[in-house]
Amino acid sequence: MKKVMSKKTKTISIIVFLVSVIITALLAFWLPMVSYFLPAAAESMGIEYEKETEPTYSIFSDKAVYITDDWEFYWNKLIITEQLKGFEPDLIVSLPSAWTTYQLDGERLTSGGYATYRKVLNEVYSPEPVIITLPNLPGAYRVYVDGVLVSTNCQSNTDIREASLSNADTYNYPLKLDYSEKGTYEIIIEVSCEFSSGITVLPILVDSAHYQSNMQALLVFRYFIIGMVVMFLISIIAISAVAFKDNRFFWLIVLCVAFLFRIMISGNGYGISSTFFFGLNYEIVLSLIYATTYIIKLALFMHIARSLNFKISDNFMVVISGAFLLCVFIPQFVTEIIYDSANYMFLQAVSYILDLYLIYKISVEVAKKKRFSIPFLIASCVLIASIVIDNYYINGYISKNVEFVFPIAGTVFIIMLLLIQVIRIGEAYVAELREAELKEELADINMRLMLSQIKPHFLYNALNTIKYLIKKDPKTAEQVVVKFSKYLRANMDSLTQKTPLPVEKELDHVANYTDIEKHRFGDRLNVVYNIECNDFVILPLTIQPIVENAIKHGINQKPEGGTVTVRTYDDEAFYYVDISDDGVGYDINKQPDENDERSHVGINNIKVRLKEMLQATVDVESTVGVGTKVLIKIPKNDETRVQ
Repeated sequence: MKKVMSKKTKTISIIVFLVSVIITALLAFWLPMVSYFLPAAAESMGIEYEKETEPTYSIFSDKAVYITDDWEFYWNKLIITEQLKGFEPDLIVSLPSAWTTYQLDGERLTSGGYATYRKVLNEVYSPEPVIITLPNLPGAYRVYVDGVLVSTNCQSNTDIREASLSNADTYNYPLKLDYSEKGTYEIIIEVSCEFSSGITVLPILVDSAHYQSNMQALLVFRYFIIGMVVMFLISIIAISAVAFKDNRFFWLIVLCVAFLFRIMISGNGYGISSTFFFGLNYEIVLSLIYATTYIIKLALFMHIARSLNFKISDNFMVVISGAFLLCVFIPQFVTEIIYDSANYMFLQAVSYILDLYLIYKISVEVAKKKRFSIPFLIASCVLIASIVIDNYYINGYISKNVEFVFPIAGTVFIIMLLLIQVIRIGEAYVAELREAELKEELADINMRLMLSQIKPHFLYNALNTIKYLIKKDPKTAEQVVVKFSKYLRANMDSLTQKTPLPVEKELDHVANYTDIEKHRFGDRLNVVYNIECNDFVILPLTIQPIVENAIKHGINQKPEGGTVTVRTYDDEAFYYVDISDDGVGYDINKQPDENDERSHVGINNIKVRLKEMLQATVDVESTVGVGTKVLIKIPKNDETRVQ
């Protein structure tokens, strides 16, 4: 049966894994496929294509036109800035593309440098002013329309070849078009890059008012998300400090900090946060964005692994961590090939190995029906897909503005993690309340058990014994009265005794009880004490009820009587209390009579109390005609050792 269940679990795991991977891939890659690899399907995104004719550019409010097609490319020339005329283009290129993919005179162009892109747009019409912009371009750029500067992301009075790009301010001057008929315009884009390689994003022709409104809304939304994440981060830190002390929260905090850092420096968010980074060049910031991606994925994996308690291969984590470190540091030393967006996307694809492994591990937990595994799986797939989309968008492979996808997915994921922790805290609180109630119930059982030990028949028998001795032997009667008084006091003291007591005190109580019984049974009762160890504790009224049971149901049932032996000893791991008798015994497999006092309710209560408070066990052995043995086994630790 175990093998069948294991095979079934494995099969379900593989099915869940494959379905999750397919769904994640569809979520992650449909936008790049539609936007870049299948441009004919991009009409729904506002791009117009007409076969064998020049494209038209009609701009209406919420419509954005992405200028792809062929552009003239001038290497190491700035046509407007240097006032160059009469030069033939070095190449004809399509956008977006990195110039490191081009060759001039048989040599491949390197990253870093400057160039000009030129294109004449025919049939351009818009009822409202428009702008041309290049969102998320790593390098510095200036856009001119008919020789007039309409857009730039660096100081307009600075030589673009020496511009220190912070991407903090983007200048866009609305271009007023001729409303009467579709016009023709010369578009010139000058680009300068320190590390990257030209226009790796799509130039956008868009209604100015709508674009500015949209950018402001996205910026407000981004920093609203940042505020929420900061609030969640503070909450998580507070919860981790008060409620739990485990490394699940460490990785959750790392995840939040990395996520917060990434959304602050990516996209238009860097326009505000650049002041916190001393206006760091956005090309360098771009490498930080990618490095943060690896941190997010590692923190995500470690947090989920701790939350779902699945095992992680140390060798696998060493290899993945090493690969991530290489991917982070390689761009700093091999800038000529890495700042090509295609190569950067290849580096990011290395993290897909960890994504697949994470999805598989969660799928296994889903097959095992581990709690919270399904929410973790769904949220992880969505978050992984959103990171892929964000990487493609930053690298210019997605024409539509989707910079809000990753912040939303990440925030929803963090909210889910926080809710799971809140649920766990609530459950822990309920468990504590239940534990407190259980302790009260055990205390009540303990009290009722102890009260039950002062049984009327024993009181009557003891008093009758004392009455008999007063007449026959007053001195002995006086001693029995003292023992009877101690017996009653010990029982009453046990009502308020909430902690274990040294075994010696419990043995004294047993001695007081057995001495009284000896006077009643005479030579028919013999009690032997073999105390080899007495440096441990035991619950009050544990040994005495067992001894009483042995006398009443074992020795008393034999005409000739018998012996009760109380022995204590220990070994390296446990303390032992052995109470045995050579009475009539009984069949422990036989269901006891409900009306029989020997229904084992007392011994079962003792088992429960010892298990809950000392993690001790009670074993009972009995043979009809031979006798009964009760063995108490108490673990050795600081709680059970006499201090």
